[in-house]
Amino acid sequence: MAIINCPSCNEQTSDKAKECPKCQSSTDSTLATSTQSSLKVQRIKSIQSIQAQTMLALLLSIAGFVFYYWDGIEDQYMQQWVGMGTIIAGLVWYLINRIRISYLHRKFKR
Repeated sequence: MAIINCPSCNEQTSDKAKECPKCQSSTDSTLATSTQSSLKVQRIKSIQSIQAQTMLALLLSIAGFVFYYWDGIEDQYMQQWVGMGTIIAGLVWYLINRIRISYLHRKFKR
């Protein structure tokens, strides 16, 4: 007899029990497997979404860099502020997304 986690409420219960004593959901191994695979799919979708945002953040930084050094704009002072602001915003967004990805990796390793 082993102690397992309930697929629904994550409470510990016996592997011989037909249903969880707390939430009364089935502890069938096929249900647990399907629940785990759906959680894995959800994790992958979350990480892919954050990776797409990370790419947008990098593109924003590159666009700010190009704008900062672009010639032909009459108001150089405003161009520098907008360019530098865009670079900083993109890099901060990138760092936040990297932290979110590492948090999700650690969260789902447990």
